[in-house]
Amino acid sequence: MENNFEEYDHVPPIVPQRTAVELKDYFCPFCNFKLFRGNVAKFNMVCSQCNKLVRSSMTSAPDKDLETNPES
Repeated sequence: MENNFEEYDHVPPIVPQRTAVELKDYFCPFCNFKLFRGNVAKFNMVCSQCNKLVRSSMTSAPDKDLETNPES
């Protein structure tokens, strides 16, 4: 059985231009280590860097942090 790839040279690969769900990066409030990327309502997990419990109620949205504490 032989594959003939010449037939498919003109067809571009199907690659989604963007994700269906906007993903957000979650960071540890203690050591600023990136915990994970996703879109969740609540989470409870231990940071693998500093070994402290991080809850979703402890973290705030990054947009709010920039508005209240501009570093520039």
